[in-house]
Amino acid sequence: MKKIFIAAFLFIFASTTNAFAHTHLAGSTPENGEVVTEELSEITLTFEGKIEQSSSFKLSDSEGQEIPIETISINEEIMTGTLAAPLENGEYVVNSSIIGADGHLIEEEISFTVNLAETATSTEATNDTQQSEQDTTEEVEQNSDQAASETVAEETESNEESSTFIPVIIIVLLVVVIGAFLMMRRKK
Repeated sequence: MKKIFIAAFLFIFASTTNAFAHTHLAGSTPENGEVVTEELSEITLTFEGKIEQSSSFKLSDSEGQEIPIETISINEEIMTGTLAAPLENGEYVVNSSIIGADGHLIEEEISFTVNLAETATSTEATNDTQQSEQDTTEEVEQNSDQAASETVAEETESNEESSTFIPVIIIVLLVVVIGAFLMMRRKK
């Protein structure tokens, strides 16, 4: 009788556990709370059991802005999402909404942080800064060249005016001197 009671208890316990068992998240890449230090363009969620094809997840940043996911594929208990672009530094939250083999809707949430090394982000910033400095240098050189051209043109015009003005003055002075000389000569 004792054996029958123990067998009945184990059967009921096993049946109850299966009846109340839901398909929960078993693991993820990146893991909950993980700090990711490499470029991330794919998120994988692994569940305790098979999940339905209609299952999905959403990714959002710390401000609640949804990040686009290009594709979500499901293979048995693994759901993989490919991102449209690698994630930038910041905190992110994944909200999964799955239907397990038992037909129940299960929603779970994990969070992680992306903290890429400064070399990757500073290289982009350095390239942008160098391009900006190069553009500024080219603009300054163009402005300097233009100003120099304008100055040369003004000096050339000034020199041309000076060079034509001087002979005129000399001729006028010669005419005055010759006129004065002739007038003095006539008076004598």
